Formats: sequence, C-alpha cells, structure tokens
Amino acid sequence: MTEDENQTQVNQSQKKIKHRIRLKKIYYKPVIIGIILIIVGGYALGCYYYHDKFMPQTTLNDIQVAGLSANKASQLLEDKIKNQKLTLTFIDGEKEIIQQEDCGIIFNQDNDVSQALKKQNSWLWFTHFFTKTNIEIENVFTVNEEQLKNHLNTLKHLHDQQEKPIDAKVEYKDKQFSIIKESYGTQINEENLIKGILEAFREQKTEINVKDIYGYVEPKITADDDKLKELLEIAQKYCQASITYQTTSGDIVLDGNTLMSWLSIDESGHYYYSEDEFKKQATDFVKELATKINIIGKAKTFTGANGKKTVSGGNYGYKLNQEKEINGLLADIKANKHETRKPVVTGIQSSYENGGLGKTFVEIDMTKQHMWFIKNGKVVLESDVVTGLPSDPNKKTPGGTYYIYFMQRNRVLRGEIQANGKPEYETPVAYWMAFNGGIGLHDATWQSRFGGNIYFTKGSHGCVNLPLNIAAALYDMVKVNIPVVCYY
Repeated sequence: MTEDENQTQVNQSQKKIKHRIRLKKIYYKPVIIGIILIIVGGYALGCYYYHDKFMPQTTLNDIQVAGLSANKASQLLEDKIKNQKLTLTFIDGEKEIIQQEDCGIIFNQDNDVSQALKKQNSWLWFTHFFTKTNIEIENVFTVNEEQLKNHLNTLKHLHDQQEKPIDAKVEYKDKQFSIIKESYGTQINEENLIKGILEAFREQKTEINVKDIYGYVEPKITADDDKLKELLEIAQKYCQASITYQTTSGDIVLDGNTLMSWLSIDESGHYYYSEDEFKKQATDFVKELATKINIIGKAKTFTGANGKKTVSGGNYGYKLNQEKEINGLLADIKANKHETRKPVVTGIQSSYENGGLGKTFVEIDMTKQHMWFIKNGKVVLESDVVTGLPSDPNKKTPGGTYYIYFMQRNRVLRGEIQANGKPEYETPVAYWMAFNGGIGLHDATWQSRFGGNIYFTKGSHGCVNLPLNIAAALYDMVKVNIPVVCYY
C-alpha cells in the first residue's frame, strides 16, 4: 500500500470517530437531563410526602411511626400505652401490681406529637434512610395526682410502717474505730416513685425495681464519704480512750462514740482536734457526772432486812472534786487509757451497789425499834433497840444514811455543859460506835428492856441503845466507815 493510500485510510477512521462522538453527545444529553428530572422530582415528591408525616426510621417513645401523620402517630401511641399494668419490685423482694387506669393516668390528647412533627426538616427527608431517630414525647399522660397518691397508698409497702434509712457512720466498738456502712430503710420517696412509674408507663415497661428508680429515701452519708474517712482518721488519733465510772445508778462509760462528738468541725465540714473544746466538753461531762457521784444528803434507795427502802439525809457518800477530776480525765483521754477510773472525791462510800450502801451495813428501823447488821447481804446480828426521845426535837434520833467514823471501848458519854459548869449527864459505856456527831450505837445497861414503845418515855438523848451482849457482838463485827442507815 502506497503512502497516499495509508493517509486516506487514517482520515476515514478519524471521521468515523468524530461521527460517533457527535452521536453520543446528541443522545447523552437528554438522558442526563432525564435523570436529573427524575431525581429532582423524586426529591420534591419526598419533600411533599414527608411535610406532614414522620420521617423514615422515626420512633416516638420507641414506637415506630415512620410515614404516619401526627394524628395517626398519636393514635398509635395511645393504643400502645393505654391500660398498662406495671409490677413494682420492692427492696424486700416482694412484688405488687398497679394498673394505669386505677392510678388516674390517662392519655393526653393535647400532647406534643404535632410539635415534634413540625420540628422535622422535610428538605432533609432522604437523610433519615441512613440514621434512626427516636423522639421522646414527655407529656403523653395527664395525671390525677390525688387519685395516683391514694391508689399508691393502698399498696402494702406504702401502707405499712416505713423505716428511715441509716447513714454511714464512724463507730467505736471493741476498742477500735470503723466505718459502719449505710443501710436503706423502707421509707418511700414519693416524688421519685411517681416519676419512675410515669416514665415506666411511657416507655411501656412491665416491671420496675423501686430501688433502681430511687424510689426510697436514700442515706445522706455513705461509707465512701471523704469527710467520714477524715473523721475516722482523726478519731483514731484523739478519741481512742474508754473511761468507765461507777455510780449508784449504774456505770457511765465515756468512750470513742462520745469523744468523737467532742471533735471540732470547720466551716468546710472538716474535722480537727481542739484542746480548748475538749476541756469545755470534759467540764460539761464532769458537771453532769457530779449529779450521779454526789449522793451525800440525797435520797438513797436500798434493799435491807425490811425490803426496799428510800432514805434521805445524812453525811454518807461521795462528793466529786470537779476541778481535779476534769484534769485527771483529760490526762487519761490523752493517754488513750482503757480503764475504770476512780474519781477524785471527798467523803466516805463503801460501794456503788445497793444505793451506795453495798452489801454490809447497819440498818435501824426506828418505828419498829429494831436493828440489823447485814454482812455480805445476809443478816448476821439483830436486836431490839431504844432510840432518841421522839417528843424532844433535840433528842429525837434523826433519819439518814451515815457511817461509823469512830469506835472506842469503855468511854464516858457526856452531855452538854450546863450553867453550873457540869455536863447534862455522864454515862460510861463499854462499847461506843459513833456515826452522827455525838450520836452512836452503844450498850445501855440502865435500860430494863428494849423495843416496843419504850422510846416514847425512856428514849435516849439521840443514841441507839443496845443490850450489852449485842453491843459487844456488834463492836467485834463492824469497823470504821461501815454505813449506818436510820429511818422511821
């Protein structure tokens, strides 16, 4: 083939290609326009269709409403959530069932479904094919609160006595501090319970746990509270002592549980130790303690040979030295002592038992004109006696609780000195046991008999007259500081 022939063939091929391109341009243009028109039309149709309907993959309160109008969506919502039953599980594991209609909870026709629809952007309807949308309608119910509360109050767990929750706390026990965890009671938080019930009906739940919806009043302080941990740390440092005081009305214990309350707290709620505050609290504590320790002259209830008696007056008992006791107590607290503390006192007291008399004492019933000596709780000696002349106030034996403060053999008892310089009387006795100033127990050999009503005419000057053999026996049995209780 010649060169000219080759060129001719190339030119013809190029002409064919250009022709095909022209043909493609002629046909492609309307196709593209058609596609564009279809897309635009479909988009416009979608905009029109969804302008009053919910978008694809849209739910109201988890109920599928895609393609539904506001009215139909609302109707579907009503059909789904009306007349529901709900099981309430309480903290004790028991269950109770409530019905929506009994609670005064009805569907709200004037709800926000229409407003939710209006908030949709119909221009973006096509985007909803790629994402799910759940719209929460809050006001699907109207509630008759009085009916709801009344119905809830018919439930056993709301009708029964409710226990309050207990906060976590720092406790002192067995000589150590620890944090005691909080505990729930059964006290209902009515506001949270109602809120949880409404939410459950709205979400079509069939069962809820009352504790999970915070339907119980919760403890205000939990075991992981930082300030509680701070209290534990400072209490372990300053409040470890345990001091016990014995009193006639029982033991008084001052330990960490009380000492914690003596700690100070600043405006931010942080605890700290203040020596001044501890002294102030110790002063108040000792002042109150004195009312239990100081029994001199106070009524004392004891059990003796005549059963239980209450006697007032006398000089028997302790009196607390408050200033010295405060200092001693603070020193023991600082040293973290664990002991029964002997208080700083004045006076005489043999025991804290039996009203302070203990188990060994002399008991004198001046109405019965009888005396008993009780040792270790048992009567070991008793006798009729003669006491002071009751018609003379200066000679009448006074009632009260005393103690033997002086004992002597072969003593001469002398009365008051008269105008002539001589004592009113001088009487020798073999056994003298003084318990109230010049008044004591002693033998009286001049008395012809004892007991009965003799003391009305032949009563003493105030002493307790005993037969010689009884006085001798008693003298050998008693000792200084033994209580003597006299009563009518």
